[in-house]
Amino acid sequence: MKLGEIAQRLGCKLEGSPDIDITGIRGLEEAGPSELSFVSNRKYLPKIKTTRAGGLIVDEKLPKPQQAVLRSGDPYTAFARALALFYQPPRPAPGIHPTAVVANSAKIGRNASIGPYAVIEDDVEIGDDAVLKSHVAIYTGAKVGRRFFAHSHAVVREYCVLGDDVILQNGAVIGCDGYGFAKQPDGTYEKIVAAGTTVLEDRVEVQANACLDRATVGETRVRAGAKIDNLVQVGHSCQIGENTLLCAQVGLAGTTTLGKNCVMTGQVGVAGHCTIGDN
Repeated sequence: MKLGEIAQRLGCKLEGSPDIDITGIRGLEEAGPSELSFVSNRKYLPKIKTTRAGGLIVDEKLPKPQQAVLRSGDPYTAFARALALFYQPPRPAPGIHPTAVVANSAKIGRNASIGPYAVIEDDVEIGDDAVLKSHVAIYTGAKVGRRFFAHSHAVVREYCVLGDDVILQNGAVIGCDGYGFAKQPDGTYEKIVAAGTTVLEDRVEVQANACLDRATVGETRVRAGAKIDNLVQVGHSCQIGENTLLCAQVGLAGTTTLGKNCVMTGQVGVAGHCTIGDN
């Protein structure tokens, strides 16, 4: 793809020849003359002097290096969009694999791809253009929106509700029982039934082996655009705001409320019944 076309499709200002052929995207140290790279963190500026990249995505204030540049107010987002120009993850063809088990009462939208050994139980509803990879399980009564993508071994438990454009990475579990046990006089514990549900709104992504507990009563809710990283634990009845990020190994005890646009980096823990505001 010509650099000029890339600039146009990314909405960047080009400084340099529009006729440079770009065949891919790589980091500053690895990129060659036919590859595009980017600089969004100023600590990497010294590497510009040694990179062999044929073009660079940079911010609007960086002095012009020897390479052609695409200037952007947000180089990191421009880089992400450039990657999508050159690489699209494989998408399986529509159809239901013969080893999949789909209940007669389930309603599956158009163009769905249901992989080997996937299980879709009674009264499930899944929107158009869904992809369920091998061994995905959708329990009774779950409602899932359009363009759902569930990687192998993801689980959506009974009566959970997922919006449009939700992505579940491998081993994510949505709506598992909350950790509720009532201590008895003899020292044993009686399980508290998790009678509630879990709701993921539009554009939520839950990454590998994260677990989002269902509520004891009511709902655990993750609002639109939130992203939940690997090995995150969200306790029962938590409320997570729009576009909030929970990074690896974050743990939220039950009934935690997070506002919108929050960021919790790796291994942050929150005690139960805490409320954290926006931003």
